[in-house]
Amino acid sequence: MVNQSVFRRSSLLVVFGLLQLSAVQAKGTEMYVCTGADGVRTYQNSDGGSGCVSLNLNPITIVPAPKSVAPRSSTADAPGTRQSRRAPAEYDGRTAADFNAKDDRMKILQEELRIEESKLKSLQDEYKNGQPDRQGNERNYQKYLDRVARLEQEIMVTNDNIEILKTELTRLSR
Repeated sequence: MVNQSVFRRSSLLVVFGLLQLSAVQAKGTEMYVCTGADGVRTYQNSDGGSGCVSLNLNPITIVPAPKSVAPRSSTADAPGTRQSRRAPAEYDGRTAADFNAKDDRMKILQEELRIEESKLKSLQDEYKNGQPDRQGNERNYQKYLDRVARLEQEIMVTNDNIEILKTELTRLSR
Protein backbone atom coordinates (compact mmCIF):
# COMPACT_ATOMS: atom_id res chain seq x y z
CA MET A 1 0.00 0.00 0.00
CA VAL A 2 2.84 2.36 0.87
CA ASN A 3 4.66 1.66 -2.41
CA GLN A 4 1.56 2.60 -4.41
CA SER A 5 1.18 5.92 -2.62
CA VAL A 6 4.88 6.74 -3.18
CA PHE A 7 4.48 5.83 -6.84
CA ARG A 8 1.36 8.02 -7.13
CA ARG A 9 3.12 10.96 -5.48
CA SER A 10 6.21 10.65 -7.71
CA SER A 11 4.07 10.33 -10.83
CA LEU A 12 2.05 13.39 -9.75
CA LEU A 13 5.31 15.32 -9.29
CA VAL A 14 6.46 14.34 -12.76
CA VAL A 15 3.14 15.41 -14.28
CA PHE A 16 3.23 18.68 -12.32
CA GLY A 17 6.80 19.32 -13.54
CA LEU A 18 5.80 18.69 -17.14
CA LEU A 19 2.85 21.07 -16.80
CA GLN A 20 5.13 23.79 -15.43
CA LEU A 21 7.60 23.20 -18.24
CA SER A 22 4.91 23.50 -20.87
CA ALA A 23 3.67 26.71 -19.21
CA VAL A 24 7.17 28.18 -19.31
CA GLN A 25 7.56 27.20 -22.95
CA ALA A 26 4.21 28.75 -23.81
CA LYS A 27 5.14 31.91 -21.93
CA GLY A 28 8.58 32.13 -23.54
CA THR A 29 11.98 32.40 -21.95
CA GLU A 30 11.25 35.52 -19.95
CA MET A 31 13.74 35.79 -17.07
CA TYR A 32 14.26 38.52 -14.50
CA VAL A 33 17.15 39.46 -12.25
CA CYS A 34 16.00 40.98 -9.00
CA THR A 35 18.15 42.80 -6.48
CA GLY A 36 16.82 42.70 -2.93
CA ALA A 37 17.16 45.40 -0.25
CA ASP A 38 20.20 43.55 1.12
CA GLY A 39 21.92 43.65 -2.34
CA VAL A 40 21.51 39.94 -3.06
CA ARG A 41 20.66 39.11 -6.65
CA THR A 42 18.10 36.46 -7.48
CA TYR A 43 16.99 35.12 -10.85
CA GLN A 44 13.31 34.35 -11.44
CA ASN A 45 10.95 33.57 -14.27
CA SER A 46 8.33 36.07 -13.05
CA ASP A 47 8.48 39.79 -12.40
CA GLY A 48 8.87 40.26 -8.65
CA GLY A 49 8.05 43.98 -8.66
CA SER A 50 10.51 46.77 -7.90
CA GLY A 51 14.18 45.97 -8.23
CA CYS A 52 13.60 43.41 -11.01
CA VAL A 53 14.95 43.87 -14.51
CA SER A 54 14.02 41.74 -17.49
CA LEU A 55 16.90 39.79 -19.05
CA ASN A 56 17.09 39.63 -22.81
CA LEU A 57 17.73 35.95 -23.47
CA ASN A 58 17.71 35.48 -27.20
CA PRO A 59 17.46 31.87 -28.33
CA ILE A 60 20.67 30.35 -29.65
CA THR A 61 20.48 29.18 -33.23
CA ILE A 62 22.74 26.31 -34.23
CA VAL A 63 23.28 25.64 -37.90
CA PRO A 64 25.11 22.37 -38.60
CA ALA A 65 27.79 22.23 -41.26
CA PRO A 66 26.89 20.44 -44.50
CA LYS A 67 27.60 16.71 -44.41
CA SER A 68 29.04 16.43 -47.91
CA VAL A 69 30.44 18.54 -50.71
CA ALA A 70 27.89 19.59 -53.33
CA PRO A 71 28.27 17.68 -56.61
CA ARG A 72 29.85 19.51 -59.52
CA SER A 73 27.56 20.66 -62.25
CA SER A 74 28.13 19.34 -65.73
CA THR A 75 28.66 22.91 -67.00
CA ALA A 76 31.83 23.18 -64.94
CA ASP A 77 33.38 20.40 -67.02
CA ALA A 78 32.39 21.91 -70.36
CA PRO A 79 35.21 23.42 -72.44
CA GLY A 80 35.55 27.16 -72.19
CA THR A 81 33.87 27.41 -68.80
CA ARG A 82 35.70 28.46 -65.72
CA GLN A 83 36.28 25.50 -63.43
CA SER A 84 36.47 25.92 -59.71
CA ARG A 85 39.73 24.96 -58.10
CA ARG A 86 39.20 21.97 -55.90
CA ALA A 87 41.57 20.01 -53.74
CA PRO A 88 42.33 16.43 -54.80
CA ALA A 89 39.98 13.79 -53.44
CA GLU A 90 42.51 12.58 -50.86
CA TYR A 91 42.37 15.98 -49.10
CA ASP A 92 38.56 16.18 -48.84
CA GLY A 93 37.37 16.38 -45.28
CA ARG A 94 40.79 17.23 -43.81
CA THR A 95 41.38 20.38 -41.85
CA ALA A 96 44.48 22.51 -41.50
CA ALA A 97 45.01 20.94 -38.07
CA ASP A 98 45.12 17.51 -39.74
CA PHE A 99 47.87 18.69 -42.06
CA ASN A 100 49.79 20.34 -39.21
CA ALA A 101 49.58 17.16 -37.15
CA LYS A 102 50.79 15.15 -40.15
CA ASP A 103 53.71 17.55 -40.67
CA ASP A 104 54.60 17.36 -36.96
CA ARG A 105 54.46 13.57 -37.05
CA MET A 106 56.67 13.46 -40.14
CA LYS A 107 59.24 15.74 -38.48
CA ILE A 108 59.29 13.54 -35.39
CA LEU A 109 59.69 10.39 -37.48
CA GLN A 110 62.46 11.97 -39.55
CA GLU A 111 64.30 12.94 -36.36
CA GLU A 112 63.88 9.41 -34.97
CA LEU A 113 65.17 8.00 -38.26
CA ARG A 114 68.21 10.27 -38.11
CA ILE A 115 68.93 9.12 -34.53
CA GLU A 116 68.54 5.43 -35.41
CA GLU A 117 70.82 5.79 -38.46
CA SER A 118 73.43 7.51 -36.30
CA LYS A 119 73.15 4.72 -33.72
CA LEU A 120 73.53 2.10 -36.47
CA LYS A 121 76.66 3.82 -37.79
CA SER A 122 78.29 3.85 -34.33
CA LEU A 123 77.32 0.20 -33.71
CA GLN A 124 78.78 -0.85 -37.08
CA ASP A 125 81.97 1.10 -36.36
CA GLU A 126 82.32 -0.72 -33.05
CA TYR A 127 81.38 -4.11 -34.56
CA LYS A 128 84.01 -3.87 -37.34
CA ASN A 129 82.43 -6.61 -39.50
CA GLY A 130 82.39 -9.15 -36.67
CA GLN A 131 85.92 -8.42 -35.42
CA PRO A 132 85.56 -5.70 -32.76
CA ASP A 133 88.59 -4.71 -30.73
CA ARG A 134 88.86 -6.41 -27.37
CA GLN A 135 88.40 -4.13 -24.43
CA GLY A 136 90.53 -4.17 -21.29
CA ASN A 137 87.81 -5.73 -19.15
CA GLU A 138 87.43 -8.64 -21.59
CA ARG A 139 90.33 -10.84 -20.51
CA ASN A 140 87.82 -13.64 -20.36
CA TYR A 141 87.08 -14.59 -24.00
CA GLN A 142 83.42 -15.31 -23.18
CA LYS A 143 82.90 -11.66 -22.20
CA TYR A 144 84.22 -10.67 -25.64
CA LEU A 145 81.86 -13.15 -27.36
CA ASP A 146 78.93 -11.87 -25.29
CA ARG A 147 79.67 -8.28 -26.35
CA VAL A 148 79.93 -9.33 -30.02
CA ALA A 149 76.56 -11.13 -29.76
CA ARG A 150 75.03 -8.07 -28.07
CA LEU A 151 76.35 -5.83 -30.85
CA GLU A 152 74.91 -8.16 -33.52
CA GLN A 153 71.54 -8.11 -31.76
CA GLU A 154 71.54 -4.32 -31.41
CA ILE A 155 72.46 -3.91 -35.09
CA MET A 156 69.56 -6.17 -36.12
CA VAL A 157 67.07 -4.30 -33.89
CA THR A 158 68.30 -0.92 -35.13
CA ASN A 159 67.99 -2.07 -38.77
CA ASP A 160 64.43 -3.20 -38.06
CA ASN A 161 63.63 0.16 -36.43
CA ILE A 162 65.00 2.01 -39.45
CA GLU A 163 62.87 -0.06 -41.83
CA ILE A 164 59.75 0.56 -39.72
CA LEU A 165 60.42 4.30 -39.62
CA LYS A 166 60.99 4.43 -43.39
CA THR A 167 57.77 2.51 -44.01
CA GLU A 168 55.82 4.86 -41.77
CA LEU A 169 57.33 7.93 -43.45
CA THR A 170 56.41 6.53 -46.86
CA ARG A 171 52.87 5.90 -45.69
CA LEU A 172 52.54 9.43 -44.31
CA SER A 173 53.94 11.09 -47.43
CA ARG A 174 51.05 9.81 -49.57
